[in-house]
Amino acid sequence: MNDSMVRTVAARFENFAAPFLDAPGDSFAYRLKIDHTLRVLSIAESIAAAEKLPEHLTSACRLAALMHDVGRFPQFREFRTFYDPASANHAALSVRHALRAKLLDGVPAATLRLVLGAVYLHNKRALPHLPSTDLDTVARVVRDSDKLDIYQVMINHFAQANSEHPEVTLNVKDEPLAYTAGVAEALLRREPGDYREIIYVNDFKLMTIGWLYDLNFRSACRLLNERGYLETLLQSLPQDPLLDRVRQHVRTDLAERLKRA
Repeated sequence: MNDSMVRTVAARFENFAAPFLDAPGDSFAYRLKIDHTLRVLSIAESIAAAEKLPEHLTSACRLAALMHDVGRFPQFREFRTFYDPASANHAALSVRHALRAKLLDGVPAATLRLVLGAVYLHNKRALPHLPSTDLDTVARVVRDSDKLDIYQVMINHFAQANSEHPEVTLNVKDEPLAYTAGVAEALLRREPGDYREIIYVNDFKLMTIGWLYDLNFRSACRLLNERGYLETLLQSLPQDPLLDRVRQHVRTDLAERLKRA
């Protein structure tokens, strides 16, 4: 599949998203998801190139990146939140609306299966065993790309005092010194974070830091380090003994992963 199909699907995505921007008072939420999608596409292209993926997988990665958050638009319009447990599974919504809006018309059947599978799997807490190595690869590229961009989205949000848009961090409590010990302890066990346990802004930071353990590609770890996301988040946490252990633990683990990279 050539680049023209990817450009066509990108144009369809922007046409799909554009009407949502006219909703009074909601343009920020929708613009956030449009910009996020386009950055995830760019990151996915970088990872695919760095990992030297074949052309058919690179195309599938690009298309899945474009489609991965299509469901966020109807989700926010209907439920006024991006929090899946309080609304709907946005990955399943993305598959449904990509098909309903014919955003992937003309994509070859084999590629279409990879794209829809990767979109459906991108928000799972952990990937199941997949018999298709191609699907496994595309899903992991999209998951890594999504996380790498959300790091920057979160850091930008955390830097704002009294943000007007708490929906970015799912309306958690902004208490500068508060955090949930269990969330920090899970990170020390290298376990993925659970949105259901998040109460405070610092919990959200800890969960985001823990995405280090769910990155799949060497190039993704390099991008994480080069952009300084982990260090920015670690330095923003309160000072106390448990969080000092978290800082040391994460810095050591990142250094080890970079050695292997």
